[in-house]
Order: sequence, then C-alpha cells, then structure tokens
Amino acid sequence: MAFAAALLAAAMPAFAQNVIDDHPESRRVGPVTLRASDVDRLIAETPDFAARATGAEAERVRAKLGRHVAEFVAGYPWKAFHNTLGISGYEAYFDHPDEMVYCLAIALPQLGAETAAAVKELVAAQLAENPPYAVQGFASDAGRPRERYDVPEEVRIKRRGKANGALGVYALWAWCHWAGDRGAATAHWDAVKARMAPILEKPYEFDITKRDYTGDEAERLNADLAGLIGLARLAKMNGDAATEKAARAKALELLGLRVNLERVNPSILERTRSASKSLHVAKLARYCRLVPEVGRAVGALSEGLGPARLEAFREMRNGWYLAFAGRLIGGENYVSPPHMGRALMAGATFIEELPGEELLTFVDIPWCKGDLYFIEKCACALWAAGARQLKKVD
Repeated sequence: MAFAAALLAAAMPAFAQNVIDDHPESRRVGPVTLRASDVDRLIAETPDFAARATGAEAERVRAKLGRHVAEFVAGYPWKAFHNTLGISGYEAYFDHPDEMVYCLAIALPQLGAETAAAVKELVAAQLAENPPYAVQGFASDAGRPRERYDVPEEVRIKRRGKANGALGVYALWAWCHWAGDRGAATAHWDAVKARMAPILEKPYEFDITKRDYTGDEAERLNADLAGLIGLARLAKMNGDAATEKAARAKALELLGLRVNLERVNPSILERTRSASKSLHVAKLARYCRLVPEVGRAVGALSEGLGPARLEAFREMRNGWYLAFAGRLIGGENYVSPPHMGRALMAGATFIEELPGEELLTFVDIPWCKGDLYFIEKCACALWAAGARQLKKVD
C-alpha cells in the first residue's frame, strides 16, 4: 500500500515539493512595445483611498485598521519583525521607513481624526530623521518587540535595514498627497533628485527571460518603477519640468520591462536570499513592492497573463491570506513567509481585480504589532470595496 501511494505521488504534479517551479498557467505571448500614453495613464491616475466602502464587512475592516494603526503609533518605535520559517532560518521585516510611510499614507483617509493626527505627527518626525527614500533604514534590533511571542536577542537578525529599490520616493509622494503635506515635497526635493539620479542616468539592467535570479531583482524593478512614478509626480508639484520629463521617459523603459516580464516569462516563483539560510526558500518577487498603478498596468497590458498566472498560483493554496498559515512553499518550514501573502494580496487587488467584498474577507489577523502589510491589506480591501474609484493626480 505504501509503495502504491509513493508511485501515485511520483506521478502527480509536485504541489508539495520543497520549492514548486511549475504551475498550470505557463502560456507566453510576445513582448509589446509600450507608448508614452501608457506612462501618461500610469502617472495621471491613482486609487482614491478616501472612497468610503459601506456595509458590515467594511466596518469590521475599518475598525481593525484603526485599532492596529493606533497601537502602532502608541508603541513606536518597534524592532523589526522576527519571523522563524524553519529550515530556511529567520527573516526580518519592517526595518526601513519606505513601507512604513507608504502604508500609513494610503491608510490615512480611512482613520479617525485622533488616530490620523497622531500618524501625521509620527511621520513628520520620520521625514526629518529617517526619510523613506534613503538607502539606509532602521537598526533592526532597536525599539519594542513586535512579536506576540518571545524572541531571544541572540537569534534576532542584527542589521540596519537597506532599501531594495526606490519605493521610498513613491512613499514620499503618497504621503504628500494623502496628508496634504506639499511642504515636504519641496523640502526633500533636492535629496530625492540625488537619490534617483543613478536610475535616470543609465540603461536599466534586467533580463525579462532570466529564470534563475536569486536577489529579488523583480522586486527591485517594481520598487524602482514606483519611485519613477513618485519622482514624476513630485517634479510636477515642484514645477520641475525637466525632471518630470526624464522620469516619464525612464518610467516607459521600466514599465516595458515589467509588463513584458509577465508576458514572456511564466516562472513567477524565484529562489531568494532574503532569509538567513538558503534552503527551501522562494519568493513571488515580481509581485513584491507592487504599487497600485504598476499592478493595474500589468493587469491591463499583459493580455490576461498577469491575472491568469496569479489566479492559478493562488487558488492552489488555500489560506494564503492567513498570518502563520502552514507553508505554501518550502518543505520543512513551519509557516509561509509574510511576503507571500502580501504579494498575493497586492496581486489579487490590482492585477486580478477580485471583488472588493471578497477581498474584505481576507482580512483576518496581523502577524505582529505594527504589521505594515496588514495595514496595507485593510486599506486596499476597503478601496476595492468602495467601487475601485480612481482620482486624477494633481
């Protein structure tokens, strides 16, 4: 009986292997040449996170969001979140201000007045001390523990956070926009231009056909494209037509890479070095650090392959949205990494465009205190449930 079961397992698709490279959606289409109008659309519109979803589920999620943000502000500063995977070792999350400022910015319109005011005070201090566009982030072991379990200090990953890409420039724009803080756009403009100069000055190195990246290169591509969107919008705020023109031209190059990655390369799961050990660890890097505008463009310009690839991967993995869910990939690990659920939620919201009412049901519990991905999940689900309204960017 055991021998027969082993033969059957060998004949079936390897859904429970240590790392799964194959999935049902492996179609390809040829690369497409994008036009300036595609970038114009990318930069001109953004989700209206102030749109008010109604109903019991929306109220449940809005209340959870408010409580979690209030707890985050009251307890700040926090250590990086320490997650134990298993044979893949440990991970550290939230050790850089780029995700913090971005997630708080898009959540701001859904918060009560008192919590919103406290967030504005906290972020104003961060913009002066640790701006989101900086390369260096926080010391990961400084602050209060985020975890709901004890973590011995000797096993914590001790490092200073480092940005993987220019998401922080987009985060600064998002803060200026949603907090109405145009003064910050002016005060940080010279530093932002210096931060983005290396990206503007040379061709972008990324191979859309490569299947053996291990350094989260596609995640960086997302972040750098987001940074160019932020740069163009901040340039417009500052009346800098030359920088806005340069940002748009570079954004066209990177948007072409990101869209064509989806069209020609079905290998959405990549090995990663983001954990403390390299055994059995993989990542949906092309959906990490995915901002709404980029997700919507991938969905619209990939001839349906973006939504199809995500749907095929996600529907084989029940419970993908749960904190501390059993491993979805990676044998001999205890839990699936937080970046997996975050990538799938961003993809479900902006590429697949699942109904908002369904997305609200994916809001369960956070991984930890100050879970930035939980804050983002709540804000995005509330936006989708509020009829996916868009607004023109000033």
